[in-house]
Amino acid sequence: MKHILTFLIIISVLFSDETLNIEDDFLQSLDEVSEIASKSKLNIDDTPSFVTVLSAKKLQKLGVTNVFEALGLVPGIQLKRELSGVPIVSFRGVMQKGEVKLMMDGVTINNAYRGSIYYYLDFPIELIQRIEVIRGAGSVLYGSGAISGVVNIITKSSQKDVVNAIFTSAGTYNDYLIGTVLSTKLDDVKLSLDAYYHSNDKMIENDQHLKDYSLGLNISDERFALLARVKKSDIGNAYGLFGQYDTTRDAYYNENLSYLAQVSYKNSLSRNNKLSILAGYNKYGQNIEALHSALGTISSNYEEESYFSQLDVISQSLNDNELLIGARFESDKTLKATLYTPSSPNSSRDTISIYLNDKYSLTQKLDITAGLRYDDYSDFGDSFSPTLGIVYRATDRVRLKALYSHAYRAPSWIELTVNPDFKAETSDSVEAGIIFKQNHHNTLRINSYMIQIKDLITQPERAYVQNSENNFYGTELEYIYIPNNQIEFNVFASYIKAEDKDGTALANVANTLASTSLTYESKAGITFGSLLKYVSCSKRESTDAIRDDMPSGVIFNETVSYAYKAFSANLIIKDLFDKGTYYALPLKSNANLTDFDEEGRSILLKVSMAF
Repeated sequence: MKHILTFLIIISVLFSDETLNIEDDFLQSLDEVSEIASKSKLNIDDTPSFVTVLSAKKLQKLGVTNVFEALGLVPGIQLKRELSGVPIVSFRGVMQKGEVKLMMDGVTINNAYRGSIYYYLDFPIELIQRIEVIRGAGSVLYGSGAISGVVNIITKSSQKDVVNAIFTSAGTYNDYLIGTVLSTKLDDVKLSLDAYYHSNDKMIENDQHLKDYSLGLNISDERFALLARVKKSDIGNAYGLFGQYDTTRDAYYNENLSYLAQVSYKNSLSRNNKLSILAGYNKYGQNIEALHSALGTISSNYEEESYFSQLDVISQSLNDNELLIGARFESDKTLKATLYTPSSPNSSRDTISIYLNDKYSLTQKLDITAGLRYDDYSDFGDSFSPTLGIVYRATDRVRLKALYSHAYRAPSWIELTVNPDFKAETSDSVEAGIIFKQNHHNTLRINSYMIQIKDLITQPERAYVQNSENNFYGTELEYIYIPNNQIEFNVFASYIKAEDKDGTALANVANTLASTSLTYESKAGITFGSLLKYVSCSKRESTDAIRDDMPSGVIFNETVSYAYKAFSANLIIKDLFDKGTYYALPLKSNANLTDFDEEGRSILLKVSMAF
């Protein structure tokens, strides 16, 4: 209760002295535009999908430091950690790996080995322009894995603006970060480079250290673009891969190395037809050393690579239609698989995809969107993904949305190695919502959904099985109040009901998630950012033995920022009241351990300079 009272006092003090004057230019900037839902630029309220756009500038004012923390502010997303400390983002209660599609500047990050994405969730906010998120299915445009959500991280170096800056930070657990983004223009060609190095020695009963770096390159003009990135991370094994937790920073580790490159060409074939062609390469590797109760120290070394090409045509030749027609080819191959388990994937996969998506404006008020995708996998079969959506602009202030989507996830290679007869997981979802934008001061978005996922592949006792069916129901709310260009007040909340086919509540899913944030920028250049987050209790995994529910949690973060010309500094205090962040450990962990203890209060000082 004291956290809530503190927050309300801050709001009342800040709002009491402010006027409601807003300039027209500022008002126009509040319309959020995204390409993630249709591959053409649209206001997010005019797409049938339910989209959230996170601005890095706003996130920094709230003390958000990386992608993982940012996604925790999206309605319906719950942050978790595995036994080994690996971060998980759960969309709408779906906990399985590979159910979320993650992209960096449009390039898919999910690997074929497990569908993992966690090694990009620590990417720093200083190098990001914005994060676009589809809450719900997106397989028609993005294929396998887009069952519960799609995320596209858009970097500053990929944008047209010339940006030059350096940044550094230091904080609790000997946390250090240093990085830069550099760019220049040579005639019509823009050249950008970004880089960072991040490390800490976090030890909370176990090793949760981090060593992480990335180097990115982007070269572009009006039609061509080349992007390339290498990223490596080394994290401690925390409570261990097998419940034998890591008490040293030297003996055990989890290293992930990722390379990506893509060249693209965009041009107008005619006034009403646009063409996009791209080709690229991905390589992923993982090295692990961990402790096993029976085998002692074990290690694994894995590498895979993929080549891909894609062609998209967007046509407005037909009256009142915007038609997307696309095709994609991808070839994946295991390069090395030296693992501790006899079920070592040594696989290859070719995937051919054809898709179309049409937005038809039946009237000035009513848009109907229909899409269909066909994917053919050389190693397990094919899949169809249809979608149908409606957007109705009832008035200038009110929009109504409805969406049906069928999505899927192809079995990962580690799963097919265990059982080559596994089918694709499939989902059917129905969503409906309303957007009420009274003016540019107030925006309210509410949506509800029902999702059924069939043929879930789970790993209850370290052996993959496919016999599960889960159902998810929920409601999500976004309220944004911006009285002027100095104050922004947000409330995000969601209710999630997740159960199996017998109606039993799923473990580790919090029914209620909420966050409230307030930023206030004074005329002296000092900005206060307050963030209050709430996660309700959730059930732990259990067998015949009774385990208590995981308690609810309330965390309050406070950020004070100062900006003067090109210089800025941020003092970030996370978990101001030192309540601690905990996650439930699975049954397979050490019986003496009950909760994953991540951290309590922490302090971080950040400094940046643009030039």
